[in-house]
Amino acid sequence: MKKILLSIATLGALTSNIYADEISDLKAQVEALSKKVKKLEKNQKRTKKTLNKVKAHDANDNIKWDIDFRTAYQYLNYDRKNAPSIDNSSLFTNRLWLGMASSPLSGLVFKGQVAVYSTWGGNALPQNDPFQNVNWRASSKPDDITFKLRQAYFIYTFNQSSNHPITISAGRRAAADGFLANHREGNEKPGSPLAHITNMEVDAAMIKIGNAFGLEGSYIKFVAGRSYDNINQMSFQGTPYTSVDAPDSNVNFIVTPMTIYNDGQFDLMAQYTYIYDFMGANMTSGKPQTGAGDKHMGAISLEVNGLNEDSDFLDDSTFFISGAFTTTVPNSGYSMQGSTDTETGYSIWTGLIVPDMVIDGGHIGIEYNYGSKYWAPMTWAEDTVSGSKIATRGSAYEVYWNLPIAKKYFTAQIRYTYMDYDYKSNIEEFWADPELVDGDATSTQDLRIYLRYRY
Repeated sequence: MKKILLSIATLGALTSNIYADEISDLKAQVEALSKKVKKLEKNQKRTKKTLNKVKAHDANDNIKWDIDFRTAYQYLNYDRKNAPSIDNSSLFTNRLWLGMASSPLSGLVFKGQVAVYSTWGGNALPQNDPFQNVNWRASSKPDDITFKLRQAYFIYTFNQSSNHPITISAGRRAAADGFLANHREGNEKPGSPLAHITNMEVDAAMIKIGNAFGLEGSYIKFVAGRSYDNINQMSFQGTPYTSVDAPDSNVNFIVTPMTIYNDGQFDLMAQYTYIYDFMGANMTSGKPQTGAGDKHMGAISLEVNGLNEDSDFLDDSTFFISGAFTTTVPNSGYSMQGSTDTETGYSIWTGLIVPDMVIDGGHIGIEYNYGSKYWAPMTWAEDTVSGSKIATRGSAYEVYWNLPIAKKYFTAQIRYTYMDYDYKSNIEEFWADPELVDGDATSTQDLRIYLRYRY
């Protein structure tokens, strides 16, 4: 019996030693694996850091491209004073914006965009009038299939960490589809400046001061530029890019757009514009020319995003209202808008955009505009082929349905605009007497349906 017990004890000791050895080996293996995992994690961190550097390097070294392509059908109808009405029941257009952006350093950005806006099967429009062949709306009205420069400018911001960061910029930019007009154009974010008095393509320099009024979201911009250069008659006989027997003056402008307050729900903006050596009619020759006088414009606009947080419908609704004025001050020997006196026009613009309750993300908008006899904003690049509805001297009514088909990348819009003119439509002859004459449009209907791709 003692031998058996001794054998069992011996076997137990041997087994215990074997298990102890195995546990020791397992511990060694675990420690080795742990070291390998830590080494792999370190390598992974190094690799991730290297990839981030590569990505940052590539982002800075490359240009980011974007595409905005729209194809549209439009129906147009014009009722005219003492003349038959005119319509076009099948106007088709293509519009392509090819954008580019780069940022080699923090706070330094370049943005550019070339554009084609053409009619299906159309030829280049006649350019008999030098005032029609201007850069104000070069890519904002349907013409031919030639690429045109819509914008190219740099932005540099310094004092980024201060309470009043300062941004400088210069170049060509599309001051179109600005604040409030973005809804009718189907754009989520507005351009700059205020669309109520400015909707055109401009060449200018800008200084922006952030937190200008000490209120949330506030800033002010000081913009100076040129809208018309009188070197349309150029000499290359030893004096390139100078006028030859051209009495016209350069038309320059100063603009101060500003956000007074913006907390994400309430957005209050204002703008003042001064244009000197503006266009009018020479009383001696009767012809339009620059240097006729000065022009002042101003607007204040309020937008409310989200009308009631307790209602999903109202929380996704937007309301806006805007008031504006324009004043022309002709020089001696000139008339502006058919008058040799200082004349002031005014306008109101209001709109409501609500969810359509049919398609997720779809919205229906309703807008109303009114302009008085001498109302004359700079909105010739507005994307309504029948003319600027914002510049209507009379009443304009508009309804549109913005439809997301494939999120934000593929959208559609149906828009109907009716403009009822009490005076000239201000499409071209901004220097002329506003009174309607035979052949002038007394009302315009514009139906547009588009499909749009953005990426």
